[in-house]
Amino acid sequence: MIKPRQLLFQKIAMFLLVGLTVVSALLGWLFQDTDFASQTWLLWLVWLTVAIKGQQITDIFMELSHAPRMWRLLFLSYVIILPIILGLIYWL
Repeated sequence: MIKPRQLLFQKIAMFLLVGLTVVSALLGWLFQDTDFASQTWLLWLVWLTVAIKGQQITDIFMELSHAPRMWRLLFLSYVIILPIILGLIYWL
């Protein structure tokens, strides 16, 4: 049975995830005609929202915060490693 406090925490996490998704969509829409090479702060902002959303999905929605440590680290590192690899592919 879900406790009321846990239910409130999940609702807050859901609104945070939706808010970060809206922020990501707005950033993409606002800067769609921008040269990203000159906007490094924008790239860091997008990467930060992706990392926070990945952490939220891993820990709260997939409930891996109570899973074995290796599984949790694997999922959390995926959110960091994949954008780095894609950035390197784009840059090269």
